[in-house]
Amino acid sequence: MALKSLADLIKGMKVFISIFLLVTVLQSKAQQITGLWFSADSSRIYKINQTGNNLYEAVIKISSRQRDSIGFTVIKNLHYSTAKKRYEGIIYAVTDNRPCFVKITMTDNRLHLKLNRMFLFNTVLIWSRATDDTATVAN
Repeated sequence: MALKSLADLIKGMKVFISIFLLVTVLQSKAQQITGLWFSADSSRIYKINQTGNNLYEAVIKISSRQRDSIGFTVIKNLHYSTAKKRYEGIIYAVTDNRPCFVKITMTDNRLHLKLNRMFLFNTVLIWSRATDDTATVAN
């Protein structure tokens, strides 16, 4: 009887450790996307913040474009899909606020934003992580 209790305890510990490791991996992956990012032409700096459990948004923090509004929310409802191993959400055009579905993957310090703008043609934007020096200016 004592052996069965010990076996159940070990089994429970294995499940607990597996769940703990899974949560830790997911959190570390999700945390990588937060922070400051340069637009493809470096005319904007976006800040990606966590707004909830596995929910993020991106706002314009700095821009050299005269028509841009600082604080404009560019991406909403961004979340990490563990099944697809990418972030998904809605990106809004700064000029006319038109929404578009976006899929985001990350390699090194770059975000690859794939927008489904037209039926057959996708657009890919690449954002680069801003440096620590940029972060002090943006905050």
